[in-house]
Amino acid sequence: GGELNMSRGRVAVVSVLLGASILLSAARRMEVRLAGMSAPAGALKATNDPGGPVLPNGRVLTPRGRQVRVAAHPYGLTLSPNGRTLVASCNGTEPFAISVINGVESSQPTLTQIKAERERYRGKQIPDDDDDEFRSVFMGVAIAPDNRTLYASSGNQGVVFVFDLIEGRRVATIELNTAGFSDSFTGELALTPDGRRLYVLDQANYRVVVVDPVKQSVIESQPTGRAPFSIALAPDGKRLYVTNAGVFRYSLIKGYDARNPGATGLSFPPFGFPSREAVDGVTAEGKAVAGLGDPNHPDAASLWSYEIDPAGRLRPGARTKTGRLIGSTSAGWKVVGASSPSGVVAGRRNVFVSNANNDSVTVIDPVTGRTAATIELNILNEVVDRQRRLGRRLSAAQLAVLSRLRGQIPFGMALSPDERRLYVAEAGINSIAVIDTTRLSVIGHIPTAWFPSQVKVSGDGRTLFVASAKGYGSGPNGGPGFKPGPEGTAVAALQKGVVSIIDIPADHILRSDTWQVIRNNGFELPPATPLDAAVIPADYGTPSRQIRYVVFITKENRTYDQIFGTMGRDSTGRQLAGEPSLANYGEQATIFDARNRPVLREVNVTPNHLALARRFSFSDNFYLDSDVSADGHRWLVGVYPNAWVETSLAAAYGGHRDFRPTNQAPGRLTFTGSASSIHPEDYLESGSIWEHLHRAGLSFRNYGEGFELGGIEEEADFIPTGARLPVNYPIPQVLLENTARDFPTYNTNISDQYRLQQFRRDFESRFLSGREPMPRFMNIYLPIDHTAKERPEDGYPYRASFVADNDFALGKVVEFLSRTPFWKEMAIFVTEDDAQDGRDSVDAHRSILLMISPYAKRGYAMTGHSSIAGILKTIFLLLGWQPLNQYDAAATDLRELFTSTPDFTPYDCLPVDARLFDPTKVRLISRTGDPEELDSPAEFERSHRRMATQEAVTKRP
Repeated sequence: GGELNMSRGRVAVVSVLLGASILLSAARRMEVRLAGMSAPAGALKATNDPGGPVLPNGRVLTPRGRQVRVAAHPYGLTLSPNGRTLVASCNGTEPFAISVINGVESSQPTLTQIKAERERYRGKQIPDDDDDEFRSVFMGVAIAPDNRTLYASSGNQGVVFVFDLIEGRRVATIELNTAGFSDSFTGELALTPDGRRLYVLDQANYRVVVVDPVKQSVIESQPTGRAPFSIALAPDGKRLYVTNAGVFRYSLIKGYDARNPGATGLSFPPFGFPSREAVDGVTAEGKAVAGLGDPNHPDAASLWSYEIDPAGRLRPGARTKTGRLIGSTSAGWKVVGASSPSGVVAGRRNVFVSNANNDSVTVIDPVTGRTAATIELNILNEVVDRQRRLGRRLSAAQLAVLSRLRGQIPFGMALSPDERRLYVAEAGINSIAVIDTTRLSVIGHIPTAWFPSQVKVSGDGRTLFVASAKGYGSGPNGGPGFKPGPEGTAVAALQKGVVSIIDIPADHILRSDTWQVIRNNGFELPPATPLDAAVIPADYGTPSRQIRYVVFITKENRTYDQIFGTMGRDSTGRQLAGEPSLANYGEQATIFDARNRPVLREVNVTPNHLALARRFSFSDNFYLDSDVSADGHRWLVGVYPNAWVETSLAAAYGGHRDFRPTNQAPGRLTFTGSASSIHPEDYLESGSIWEHLHRAGLSFRNYGEGFELGGIEEEADFIPTGARLPVNYPIPQVLLENTARDFPTYNTNISDQYRLQQFRRDFESRFLSGREPMPRFMNIYLPIDHTAKERPEDGYPYRASFVADNDFALGKVVEFLSRTPFWKEMAIFVTEDDAQDGRDSVDAHRSILLMISPYAKRGYAMTGHSSIAGILKTIFLLLGWQPLNQYDAAATDLRELFTSTPDFTPYDCLPVDARLFDPTKVRLISRTGDPEELDSPAEFERSHRRMATQEAVTKRP
């Protein structure tokens, strides 16, 4: 039980016992089922049609105001002093970096783009021929008092670009790599109203740089905390504020040599977090590994202030921790991740900081630097109040669950000119929160496009300008009717940003807008209605009677059409939304050699994927929330990327490929590039699936996931893990304790047949032998379908050979598991981490989903719209636990795929075409290495152009 204090906009849980048992007992008497929340898309498919966008996660968009589509990933936004021009800095893979919107005060604003040009910067050739310097424009933008001169931070180049907005060209470059500093990465910046001083964050060197923009020179720099992220000037110009989103200051493994990673790197992370070893350091594999120290260090997750003297120089001031501390308790759960302060705005009376991981805003006294208040943003409190008004009863346990669900991701902020309203971009729920700064309470939410990152207010306080980084989504990137534009077909570039120009609504309109946001995100709680609960329980807290064991198999980079595009109908006769011409890895594929010449026709590349779909269940309406591998693997473990991660990914995948380990600039180790595992900077308040299972007492075993960390080397012969790690990054302690150390992570030099072998050995020795009880959850990573450069000498004559390797390994895993004693109580879910290296006729995020179980509907394709979060929701329901965050809580579960009539017949793996891949002859460990990543923007386009050629050849009679 518990004592509750309920008031408008707030539910304070003073004391609640939060175990699974009380949730179970409460579930029997509740009138509302929390599991009743579901994706509002229903059976609709994803679309980026501005008339009714449906996102890959099943949420819908109804953005207010006038919409201007700009280049991809606008993470910076500035308004000119005269209020007539908006500039967004964009970080996609398309050839535009600066989007300029003129006439924002008119009914028809105009858009111009400053296009990236391939050129040399001071004689230095950009590393990738398909990259260019302007693509490195990052978050910081500011317009000078002349309303013409634009300053834009460059990100990886370590400079500030100066543009003439009227002529649309670069006129100067201000170098920050001076006075002994190198490897700078320029982020957010702030310009004084008189235009005489520019303050620039150097995220790589943990400093704020003072620049004279007239002389175009650096005056000085002052240290910041870890991973400085946002910046703001006080209205009187006497103080500067910087938020620090980082947690730890990392270091290289002692003696690490990038020329010899095999001997000097680690094959497995040195310690878990939290642990004493993580604090103090260890000796691992004979190498000294420094500890990380206190996770609540003043340099971490904090706001730093600086006094500004008349000459514009800085003097360090107060340092304030913001949000919840790691290790503290929130609604009965221990806080796993830091607050990740992601936005700051300064008023005359208060300074406001948005905490992306806590869904809160910290209010700070600018004089003392002390925290004055905390504003909780949890929109689910509105849902609770509505249930109360309707007379529906929520138990204490249900209220506790709703109170701790995070996922709103507060990001950029703006104050109205009179400072009576604070506007907060809620990136996670596609809205702007409106806060009354007098009462320090939320008064409503305004719907926006996807992932609003920055917000500005007009000088008269009547208009909001909102930059939404992902716009309306991607839409298709192949098939009939699709014509690629200059941005190409890569998913990240197709997601053009949107800038919304919104007339600020009156308070009474905010009430209806708030409910629109709630509906758009699937947060409504319908009254308890009958559900098909034959296999999946009707609500959280009661485990399935039929399914005791869950296996989650994750793979790499495929779209639905690539594998299942030729499947015309499911077992009910329903016509599936597939495009045969895009099924380059399906059952009627044309195989091409390294010179893009067709060599084999009518080949079945993936016989087991297709057989498993026809024997068990699948979906043609399933999507991945991710764009690329780095955010994809976060989603796979229940971690939605926060503001730090999303912006870092945009930088890493937008041409900034120099995220190498270095001791010269400590922040280079905070940027993890395309690494696909969670790092402390993106640990969420409630953690990942690993902590979530652990806190429920649910056993698990992990094979391959979670330790492809920043700077990893993945060469040939790096067995058994496939990795050499150069940095003292931790992994979650519970993951470290439950991960197989002889199973490889991502490494395309290692065959999935080797992974199959290692998995079977571990499973047989531990669980079939009876030495240990079978875990309730297993994660198995089979990544070779990512593909790599052809290696005929190792058994991979074609790119399709890697996919065939993966198909055979998947078939063998299912064959093996279906012959164990655990099969009769098992459900296996199969999906990808992202769909970046394929083309799809519905949406570039659409991918494969297989549900394999004796309780699967035979050959049935799910009609409901679902996503990775829907898989996780289903897992938690089956295991009798509760939701982890707002994303899985509001997803559509997969109960549609289950039947109460089981078929316990084991699965027989089908052979693969030996011309593509011969399991008896494949070299399990490559001798040559050179996996040729497909994760750079250049390789995206090369791969997709090649697929377009293959599609044309395939269509020929």
